[in-house]
Amino acid sequence: MQKVMVILLVLLMLVFLGGWVALRRFERSMLYHPVQGIEQTPANVQLRYQDVHFVSADGTSLTGWWIPANDPKATVVYCHGNSGNIGTKVAVASEFFKRGFNLLLWDYRGFGQSGGKPSEKGLYEDARSAFDVAAAMSKGLPILLYGHSLGAAVAARTAMDRPAAALILDSGFASAADLARRWYPDWPFDRLLSVSYDTAAYASSLPGLPKLIAHSMQDQVVPFQSGRILHAAAAPPKEFVLLEGEHSDHSWFTPGAPGHAELEAFLNLFKR
Repeated sequence: MQKVMVILLVLLMLVFLGGWVALRRFERSMLYHPVQGIEQTPANVQLRYQDVHFVSADGTSLTGWWIPANDPKATVVYCHGNSGNIGTKVAVASEFFKRGFNLLLWDYRGFGQSGGKPSEKGLYEDARSAFDVAAAMSKGLPILLYGHSLGAAVAARTAMDRPAAALILDSGFASAADLARRWYPDWPFDRLLSVSYDTAAYASSLPGLPKLIAHSMQDQVVPFQSGRILHAAAAPPKEFVLLEGEHSDHSWFTPGAPGHAELEAFLNLFKR
């Protein structure tokens, strides 16, 4: 009888372990969609740029592009979302360049030509290193952190540790748990996550830092209400901007588009 109980216990442990491994794999498959191949560079949109190679705190090699503006008034460190790589974000570079901002467009670990594998702790370490690189190349100019989607959590967390001058959170979510509840309301995934990506908590701990928080009601990836919770939690000063379009639609850079006037006013906080 004792031998049977031991066998049953071992089987239960194996089932539990297998389920845990499967859950972690599922979590990673939902969180990260890196692409290694770089299909475009800033040269495709007629911008001069410099390849940047740097390392994260744990020694992971990272890559990016430094795109200098003419007579810059500030620098933007752009934290992209959970898919693709910097080669799919080249259009954003033109928008900041023509507005007089230097741009550091860089890849998290596991994305593009950066080494390693993505993790929450790793992405935060990477972003701090990216900020430090931008600060060294900016020659004293203020630095704005811009985060899109998952990058909103990364940018907000970085602002807790580095002297950012402003923070833009575009289509971000309140937390990984909040997103899990909205994606899978009938399953308790929110209580089984190994990550937090608690953008709302990070933004709430940044009083005095100007924040522009934007979201579209048509967003099919991050539900609009999650973005509203993020804004409600953020410490002032803050402004919420209603966008239109899909999750990765950066139309607010277009004159006359929803959110354009608010974005321009926020960027005009930086004067040459």
